[in-house]
Amino acid sequence: MTDDEPNPWAQIVGPCYTTASMARTLECTETEVMEAGNDLRLLMLHTSDDVYLFPALQIQDANIVEGLQEVLRVLETGTASRWTWAQWLNVELPEEHPPRNITLLYEGRVNEALRVARHVAWAWSN
Repeated sequence: MTDDEPNPWAQIVGPCYTTASMARTLECTETEVMEAGNDLRLLMLHTSDDVYLFPALQIQDANIVEGLQEVLRVLETGTASRWTWAQWLNVELPEEHPPRNITLLYEGRVNEALRVARHVAWAWSN
């Protein structure tokens, strides 16, 4: 990949907040945003050029989507790659209903999201 080529992760993950813009959205401090990223209340991605990004997919009506932390903690048992978690949450699966795993959380189907997350975490770890 050259500097002129877009990073393929941008399309996979979708739009992202910076630490400052996430703090404004959640009406908290940048320190609180970083703490939320560190304890998995938010999905925080660390880029190769030392920038922290927060995928917009985890915000609904200016709030962190319900059940996100529980799902991230399950995904962590399968792989430490937060980029893989973001991909799992956001990639559209046309043959599936709903087509994106994050949609389960948008629809309040936390238990179903956890069940699917446990399955994929197990697969990643084997």
